[in-house]
Amino acid sequence: MKKIIENKIKFGRVVILGRPNTGKSTLLNAIMSQKVAITSPMAQTTRKNTRVVFENENGKIIFSDTPGIINKVSDLIGKRVNTEAPKEVGRADIVLCVLDISRPKNEEENKVIGLVRKSKAKKILVYNKIDQAIGSKDHLAEYNYLEEEFDKVISVSAIKEKNIKGLINLIFEMLPEKDSKSTEEDAEIMQAKGKPVIGLNSKDYIAEIIREKAYLFLRKEVPYSVNVEVDSVVDKKKLILIKARILTTADRYKKMIIGVGGKKIKEIGYNARKELELMSSRKIFLELLVEIDKHWAERDIER
Repeated sequence: MKKIIENKIKFGRVVILGRPNTGKSTLLNAIMSQKVAITSPMAQTTRKNTRVVFENENGKIIFSDTPGIINKVSDLIGKRVNTEAPKEVGRADIVLCVLDISRPKNEEENKVIGLVRKSKAKKILVYNKIDQAIGSKDHLAEYNYLEEEFDKVISVSAIKEKNIKGLINLIFEMLPEKDSKSTEEDAEIMQAKGKPVIGLNSKDYIAEIIREKAYLFLRKEVPYSVNVEVDSVVDKKKLILIKARILTTADRYKKMIIGVGGKKIKEIGYNARKELELMSSRKIFLELLVEIDKHWAERDIER
């Protein structure tokens, strides 16, 4: 009998770690060549671990984008967010420690580095925002001492998509080989033809897009008392009907979200709808309401 030779491919889990606003989600979007994670200038934009599958001729990678680790938190959501990254690290084959070298090192960075040091996975130090680290904003020297603790070091600009292919090649170089059949089972995510698959169901992903737009248009006017729940997604063939609610904790925040004459909520709804239409290539009707719900954070913790 002829011995059956299994096809081998490079495969593994890669966890992205970093303090808030180091560009982790932007980096993942650059790697995937499309938007799979929401971004904003505000910390805690990413609240939950987001998993996506990357695949090319070299193999398959399950990437986990984790929320930024915050130094001191007192609110329920902040405490929950800080537990997300440690949960993923234990399953990693490779940890990407993303550093924003345009900002000085701080205590949040120390917490991230402490978590990386506990991991038994292979480690890549990623210097991000090289396009911004110029003159007085160049803090590379504050991080150089860490290099000896990592297997590989690479400099990138996620926003400018510089050296992203180099990072992907580096990851594949470090990943183990597995038989192609078992990787399908390990991925635990069915891939749509020709497109990466997001580890969120459609309602969750729509809610994330709306929340991103709320953060972008409200900026610091409203604290982290905002959440989005999608009640229904109905496919009418010619268009998709979406009903969603922005939840907040007080009437004063509700007024800010709605804005004078409904201007803010219209901006949020319009931009969320346009992005969803672009991503789905379908016409979208988005019904967006604002409600007061003092207990949304407690429910979110229980999920």
